[in-house]
Amino acid sequence: MPEKIYKLQLTSTEINVYQYLCSRANKQGECFPSQTTIAKAVKMHRSTVNQAIKKLQDKNLLLIMQRKRVNGGTSSNLYRIEVI
Repeated sequence: MPEKIYKLQLTSTEINVYQYLCSRANKQGECFPSQTTIAKAVKMHRSTVNQAIKKLQDKNLLLIMQRKRVNGGTSSNLYRIEVI
């Protein structure tokens, strides 16, 4: 995780969620864990993770895209880590 991240005045929750997503990202900077999976990994409530993800998106650290199943149903979000 780049040092610049600390200059953005993120909360510890936002840093933990961002770090988790970075650790799961592929070479293109993308990953798609469910919010429940993230919450279990970082030992936070799912709603707390959801709030952190929204704040990271607002701060242009994440791009979020809804994934679709073959049958048209929704799947987990795809998170693209934005380089700072």
